[in-house]
Amino acid sequence: MKEIKVIETNPYINNYNTYKRVAAYARVSTKLEMQSSSLALQIKHYAKEIIFNPDYMFAGVYADHGKSGTSMKSRDGLQALLKKIYAGHIDLVLVKSLSRFARNTIDALTIIQETRKLGVEFYFEKENISSLDPSIDMIFTMMASMAEQESDSMSQNISWSFQKQAQKGKISVHKCIGYTLTKDKRLIINPDEATIIKNIFQMKLEHKSNTDILEYVRSVGLKTILGNDFVQNSQIIGILRDIKYTGQVVWGNTYRGKNNNEKVTFINNGERPKYIIKNHHEAIIDIDTYHAVQALIKVKKNDHPLVKNASGWANRFVYSLMHEKYLHVKQKIKDNPKYDLLENEKARKSSSPRIYSRNATHVLRKATIALARNFSDLEAKFDKQVKDHLDTSHLDKQMEKIAEKIRRYKKEYFILKQKPELDEAEQSLIYELEETVIKLSIQYIKIEDETIPFIDKLKRIKDIKKAISSIELPMDELPIDSIKEIFYVMVVKDPKSYFLVINVSGKKLEGESLKKVTEIKPLLESVCKSRTKDIGILTWKIIIF
Repeated sequence: MKEIKVIETNPYINNYNTYKRVAAYARVSTKLEMQSSSLALQIKHYAKEIIFNPDYMFAGVYADHGKSGTSMKSRDGLQALLKKIYAGHIDLVLVKSLSRFARNTIDALTIIQETRKLGVEFYFEKENISSLDPSIDMIFTMMASMAEQESDSMSQNISWSFQKQAQKGKISVHKCIGYTLTKDKRLIINPDEATIIKNIFQMKLEHKSNTDILEYVRSVGLKTILGNDFVQNSQIIGILRDIKYTGQVVWGNTYRGKNNNEKVTFINNGERPKYIIKNHHEAIIDIDTYHAVQALIKVKKNDHPLVKNASGWANRFVYSLMHEKYLHVKQKIKDNPKYDLLENEKARKSSSPRIYSRNATHVLRKATIALARNFSDLEAKFDKQVKDHLDTSHLDKQMEKIAEKIRRYKKEYFILKQKPELDEAEQSLIYELEETVIKLSIQYIKIEDETIPFIDKLKRIKDIKKAISSIELPMDELPIDSIKEIFYVMVVKDPKSYFLVINVSGKKLEGESLKKVTEIKPLLESVCKSRTKDIGILTWKIIIF
């Protein structure tokens, strides 16, 4: 008779081809200290459960703290988890409960259905539900809808409470120039500031310009409620439009509602109740003066329509190293070269030379044409510079070292776990090994997550090359939308020097990073004649960052 002996497999030998790559998602919706502790416990619980499961390969614990369950786009932890799922690094996600995952039915169902197509499973422990079973869609909809209705009901109750308070003339007020806000939330006139407020309204009645009023406000040293200087005309308009100076307070100018299933703020044009509380506090300006000023503001706006000639092209695109801020095209009046400027009123410096919009657009045109015309010769150089920026070998080395430590400590841990009895020292060692492995594993995942955007970067590079090849020559008009698909930002060092940045990193470039672009070897550089008499030659460089 044949004798068959079964050789048991060692459950602790790593076989990543058969392991499930498992992650977890945790969330607490408030910022209370006890909730913070709860989140830390959830993270540790899931990390231990996954790391020491012989059938699982740890793929991270992603968490959100103090984030509402109704908005999934604002939850950074969830978005990082989804990014890793779509990159193909996760097979299973453990979630404590459906309510911890989402209250927004449409977004939640979309995620479940999209990840199901990829073969990725969400398992909700409390409800014992797997997202891979299509029959749970109905259950998911019902449960998520109930949770969503609960959230909406809570919001409505809060709004109703505020509305009832407003009906009684009890509304919350905030600091206001011209008044002192007392501890019991009452507005008491500040005599010095109130005099300035009266003068501001009087100057407007005398048809003084907003610029003249701004200069007056700065000359008398009036500060904003945050203690800053007044720097732009819109701040003067804000004072002139504030009805609180008549002793009245309005409740219900805006309200919260939903647009495409996302909560947004709407202007109340009669859709909701609005309340005006008269004689709420002592007035600085009489109501007739207020209405007369509002009429002047309206007339001024209608008499001087702004020209809409691509004035927004520079917004969040042109960064000045002199101002250390993004610039915008100064509101243009037709055929008036005085307003052909790039500036930022909040960061205006008296010593800074003028930057002309027509010089910036001229450089943009010249650089784009040169790049498109010569890219077949530049492509090899482009690819080499991109490769230098996207090198992840240093991250791979870090991960290898951490992985080796994890394997060593886990081997020691499992050897101890197989022992039938443990003394006190060995039990203490097991605890220390658990803590160490969890800490190292989380560290490993953080580094691994840094390498995931590499896939997005490669796609971004393809899109940039496609955008370059799509530029049509000769260029009759400036194709600003196509140009912004190529260049992330234009950095202005001074009125003569411009740097056009191709961002292949995928990261948001802030002030300190933008300063470094002037030190990088350019992909392409040249000069062109200025469009203004006070500047002779403009230099430009195309930088890969």
